[in-house]
Amino acid sequence: MGKVLRQTHCILEVHDARIPFSGRNINLIKRLVSNKPIILLLNKSDLISADLRPLIRSQLMNKMHEIGVHLEDILFMDSIAANAKQAGYSHQFLTTILQSVERMMIDEANFMNEEKGHNLLVMGIPNVGKSTIINRMRNVYLNKAGKATIVGSKAGVTKAVLERIKICDHPHKLYLFDTPGILQPSFENDPNQEQFMRCALCGTISDEVIGKELIADYLLYWLNKHQLFDYVEFLGLTSPTNDINEALTHAAIKFNQFRPFLNLETGVQEQKPNYKPLAEKFIGEFRKGNFGRLSLDIDELK
Repeated sequence: MGKVLRQTHCILEVHDARIPFSGRNINLIKRLVSNKPIILLLNKSDLISADLRPLIRSQLMNKMHEIGVHLEDILFMDSIAANAKQAGYSHQFLTTILQSVERMMIDEANFMNEEKGHNLLVMGIPNVGKSTIINRMRNVYLNKAGKATIVGSKAGVTKAVLERIKICDHPHKLYLFDTPGILQPSFENDPNQEQFMRCALCGTISDEVIGKELIADYLLYWLNKHQLFDYVEFLGLTSPTNDINEALTHAAIKFNQFRPFLNLETGVQEQKPNYKPLAEKFIGEFRKGNFGRLSLDIDELK
């Protein structure tokens, strides 16, 4: 990893816009990047309210300045356009990324080796869209199909630093390194594990590590805390509840999601709610934005 960092001219940090503060390992970033320019890309920004963007930008800039790291730019990227070759949005946005890089090149002497090209390092915590962004860039600018980098819905799919991936030939040769979620989430000053659970809810920590039912319980708590009750109809409830078992039991009736079990007292096979897939369905609705355009870090915005 040290060799890759020495060869890197610019850092592209990717993070989930729904948790712009939770999990970001800013002290490790400071140690890794030295004086290299950084662009912060907040992915899945279509899943939060656009009104929050200026406040998020200002607060992130201030936080990084406080630890002596200068952010060159903060960009907000939507997650809607899945196919970069067919989506004009993706092409336009990726052009914006490269324009930001180009502006930094003007003042950086170490960007001037045109024969070898310029290297960008993509980093961030797991499952925030690093590999998807690399593949979009590659497909748009070089008109190449397929995936240079494996993409998955589970945290930590990319397992090793890959070779340089060319993403642009003109006006400069640009290459990207991908990393295996090298920035592990940081949860300093998180006594109630709120940031930890927010990251889990966004999928940056594997569901299997926490357990889907526990993540669903936190989602229910968070929605109730912020008086967001769209879940009531979705789960088949008649009113809000703080009890995840009650919520999932009603959902089992609505979606007919039961599993058999043997009642040892009576010897009769009965049916009980199948909580795990119901919890997964509940979490999935949040991750798709069906409960609204929500920032889980809303309480940290000042």
